[in-house]
Amino acid sequence: MTDFIKKNWVYYLVNVFLAIGVYYASNLYDLTNHAHTHMFCLQTPLDKAIPFIPQFIVVYNSLRPVLYFTLVFFFIFHPKIFTAMASAFISLFLISNGVYLVFQTYVPRPQLTPHTNWYVDQVIKLYKSDNPYNCFPSLHCGTSALAASFWFVKKRYKIIAYIMAVWAFLIVLSTQFLKQHVLADILGSFIAIGLYFLFYKIFRLETEK
Repeated sequence: MTDFIKKNWVYYLVNVFLAIGVYYASNLYDLTNHAHTHMFCLQTPLDKAIPFIPQFIVVYNSLRPVLYFTLVFFFIFHPKIFTAMASAFISLFLISNGVYLVFQTYVPRPQLTPHTNWYVDQVIKLYKSDNPYNCFPSLHCGTSALAASFWFVKKRYKIIAYIMAVWAFLIVLSTQFLKQHVLADILGSFIAIGLYFLFYKIFRLETEK
């Protein structure tokens, strides 16, 4: 373990600053998540046909703990992969918030009755804590796809990687069934996958197999 730390101390040092960067970049969302003078609604008839399923709040709310676990795990055990991952996360946050500043969108939300059931109450709590803006591209879709992608770097984590891929897909579904996003917002997932391949190549993660 000591030899591993000595070999990777530069990555650990850089990663401390990158971890701070991830934190502050993620907080840009709060600064841009408000109504602009000109806003766009990308909702289509197909979006309107998607049912509201409040039970998906359980999946939706799993994003933060899963992301934290993934980031901490790679920070400790695979510093080089974390360097690429953190760089990708920061890039995703910067790109998304840049779009929010110049192309702000919103999603119409359903009227919900409090105390209908526990799931509905949790969705109401979500709606109160998160304004209906900053929708395109979806950071829930993007960050879940990004987290899942980096588990594929190591062959030993193949099973975890496929589980994470299913989880990321369920996160995408949750954004739709909770009426937090419309179909166009799923573009966030594709941006994230593109960033994964970009930083995979930049940091030559094929050597981490």
